[in-house]
Amino acid sequence: MESKQKMAIAGSGLIVAGIGLGIVGAALIVPSVVAWTARLVEKGAEGFNDNGEGASKTIGTVAGTLHRSFSEAKRAGVAEIKRSRSDERSTG
Repeated sequence: MESKQKMAIAGSGLIVAGIGLGIVGAALIVPSVVAWTARLVEKGAEGFNDNGEGASKTIGTVAGTLHRSFSEAKRAGVAEIKRSRSDERSTG
């Protein structure tokens, strides 16, 4: 019986040692995983900023082009209205 008790105590000791080593391993791995995740988040944020800047420039270019187009259309419309009024006056 004493042999079985010694083996049980030794087995329990090995289980506790395994759990302890698991905790130590997790404690060593967690900081590196957190750093790796933070690095990925930073890279994603940088890429998002770069894409945001590109999108902002594109929107600005489109807005400028539309503004010029509407300004030119307004001038052409005003000129057409003036021409039609002058044609009405000359025929009337």
